[in-house]
Amino acid sequence: MISEKCLKIISTCREGTLAERCRAILAQVGKGRIALSIVFFIDAPDSESFISAENEILKECRAFFGKAMPMVTCVAQKPIGSTLTSEVLYLSGDGTIEYNDDYLVIRNGRQKELISKGIRFLSAGDSGSQANAVFSRIGEILDSEGFGIDEIVRQWNYIEGITLVNGGIQNYQMFNDARSAFYSRTDWPGGYPAATGIGCASGGVAVSVYAVKGALRLSHPIDNPLQVPAHKYSGKVLVAGKEAQKTTPKFERARLLGESVLVSGTAAIKGENSEMFSDPSLQTKAAIEVVESLVAPGNIFPGNKRFRFNSLRVYIKREKDADAIISTLKSHWGTIPMHFMIADICRPELLLEIEGTGTISRFLECCCADSEEAAEAQTGGASRIELCEDLPCGGVTPSKKNIEATLASVSIPVNVLVRPRGGDFVYDEAEVESMIAAIKMCGELGVNGVVIGALKKDGSVDMDIMRRLIAAAGDMKITFHRAFDECSEPFKALEDIISLGCGRLLTAGHAANVNDGAETLKELQDKAAGRIVIMAGSGVRPGNIASLEALTGISEFHSSSHGPDGRTDRSVVSDMVHIIEKQ
Repeated sequence: MISEKCLKIISTCREGTLAERCRAILAQVGKGRIALSIVFFIDAPDSESFISAENEILKECRAFFGKAMPMVTCVAQKPIGSTLTSEVLYLSGDGTIEYNDDYLVIRNGRQKELISKGIRFLSAGDSGSQANAVFSRIGEILDSEGFGIDEIVRQWNYIEGITLVNGGIQNYQMFNDARSAFYSRTDWPGGYPAATGIGCASGGVAVSVYAVKGALRLSHPIDNPLQVPAHKYSGKVLVAGKEAQKTTPKFERARLLGESVLVSGTAAIKGENSEMFSDPSLQTKAAIEVVESLVAPGNIFPGNKRFRFNSLRVYIKREKDADAIISTLKSHWGTIPMHFMIADICRPELLLEIEGTGTISRFLECCCADSEEAAEAQTGGASRIELCEDLPCGGVTPSKKNIEATLASVSIPVNVLVRPRGGDFVYDEAEVESMIAAIKMCGELGVNGVVIGALKKDGSVDMDIMRRLIAAAGDMKITFHRAFDECSEPFKALEDIISLGCGRLLTAGHAANVNDGAETLKELQDKAAGRIVIMAGSGVRPGNIASLEALTGISEFHSSSHGPDGRTDRSVVSDMVHIIEKQ
């Protein structure tokens, strides 16, 4: 499971020395939460002032954090509306941190993530030479921690004098050539990282990366219908230079990572050409249109209907345009935290660039027997798959081959039912050991979660067996399945399941189907009070899903979504997606 994080924009308008302003920021960062990274945006017009400012900030951060110092990056982009601005990334969930000089590793069960600071080599030469040195170091870091290059999911590229020409080649083109050479070491089967390539006043070339182990199973790229993917640009928009070196910018417009959307630097570009508005307000409106097209919920994945931005970072080329650009953005996205910096953009005609992070919401899980059904469910708009075999008996654990094929066929999360046989949910030791082995296999294959349950002969939850199963699951998400509907005391069982730390309960409301159990579903939802997700399942169809939501207040549903042939039907899935979204 990817560790939970939150991003906070912290600014100060305090005057005084840089050290005093930095301390004002750090006081707001606090020591009660784990800060993973801090990016400081500073007004440093030349190398001398940048080096001095960076040293001062690092000194203050070392004194404040001690050995548990986050990855600190300084970017020479003058903040607008403050004397110093920062972005602080916090760890808000579980995870242990391993600190190194220029990167850290987060471990959460079997999951492993890597965050680097902005890596730079100012003395390495021109932009191309600096970029080569930077990527060489990033390669060393990834190799040392067992990450593939293609497990980078987000990258920030800061390039001093991004549009300036050096030796007949633009600095940004030299950077792209170095990046292309580094990326050529792998095939990128899951697409490139989301990335921002942006100018800075000083500091040379700096690159910061975020990598996730097993990213190919957890993430997929998001294209923009209004734009040509940057890595497919034609020679018409690449800056002239030495033809043998001219390569495209290797990044995706955005990536979906779990339930997070990582939005790359986006400007007023349609197709591969800039929208030629010299008026800053008009160009800002054009950029908003492009961004909204990218994050339109259905564009993130078919059937998705919910997306919200959590934060926005906005780069403005000319300070004189700031008021018009900020006013236009705030009139459109006024409730979203955003901050603004002065920075050169990669094309001379562009006046601003926008990046951000956002979140989707998922609500429909489809029960599928194989990869073909899973692909059908995803096409119809399902949010998650529960994979099982032998559904007529209530479902049993699918084969390893089936799990592998399903993971390869869909990009939405896959949960796997772990149940050794049909019948009751009272298990002997041999059956428990078989379930533990199946759960460990699921973890090795990279599934999102497991669906489990065990009862005692008296109808109570078997807490000892459940603890053993949950321990085997490590960082995978846990759903307690419909064994719950055979419990002798459902509301006591609910409290037991919550105490185990299960994230989700699949139930028909202690009944054979959701229609008979609707009143109990509502009571379960009320008693859960947000401590666990109640997911209604068994008999959920297009004809009752809206009334179930209205009656019970439940917002997650589980359905086999079968058509006339008894297999998952994309049209049935789509009908439920559209019905629930109208509520």
